[in-house]
Amino acid sequence: MTENITKLDELKELADGTENDEKSIFSFYEALLDTELYLLLEKELEGGIACPNLIETPEDKYALVFDTISRLVDFTGNSSPYLALTGRMVLPMLKEQKLGLGLNLSLAVSSEILLSSNDVDWLQNIVEQSPKRLSDKITKFSKPSIPFVVRNSLNNKLSYLSKFVPEAWIAEVIYKSGYKSQLIVFVDINQKMHAVIAKAVNEVVNFTLYDEKPIDVIFMNVDSPNLKKIRKIGISLNFEKDLEEKSASFEPAIDLKENLKPPRLK
Repeated sequence: MTENITKLDELKELADGTENDEKSIFSFYEALLDTELYLLLEKELEGGIACPNLIETPEDKYALVFDTISRLVDFTGNSSPYLALTGRMVLPMLKEQKLGLGLNLSLAVSSEILLSSNDVDWLQNIVEQSPKRLSDKITKFSKPSIPFVVRNSLNNKLSYLSKFVPEAWIAEVIYKSGYKSQLIVFVDINQKMHAVIAKAVNEVVNFTLYDEKPIDVIFMNVDSPNLKKIRKIGISLNFEKDLEEKSASFEPAIDLKENLKPPRLK
């Protein structure tokens, strides 16, 4: 039996020990998305088509995944075909087929869990959320009050986008309507990456469960007059790189959607 403790083991045990505290549950789900999982297959890939090995209950059908190869072997008792994918890649496949997910089943580890097809839909819907565009005009920039845990999560989760992000800042803003929010400013970003980055930030906000103040996203060109103000009072997200001169402009802010209540872990 597998003895090594994995990150999913630790986070599931933490969630179980806090009587389904939402922050702990979201931390587990976030790690599940980011972890490389090994999807057990009935047979080797044929023509690019994967046939997952399923278990069935009266309520649902479940695909089986494991967070280490050794655990997959412990479960099957022999060498078996599998597909290595992050949870983020597995979920849309399961949602499309209306399947649930069984993680580390029958291994007596704390991360053993069954997620129903409804749970899979819920989690994938969060990942797929698209933020909405704001047309309100910013009237004032000030020092941000976003907690360190959220800043740290943004730094860690968005590091894979660093080559697309020459510079990023956090500031607090007030809009003409009186609406106040925390603002994440991305500088000199290729237009094609805007939607990807906005959705990535939206996911971080959802899984961090930060709801003290709204968080918005804005994309600025490097010589925008507003950027000078932000550099003086804002907090850097440590994505600084050499900047190229571009025309002065900035896009309307994007309002990130609220998180949804998570299903209980069981």
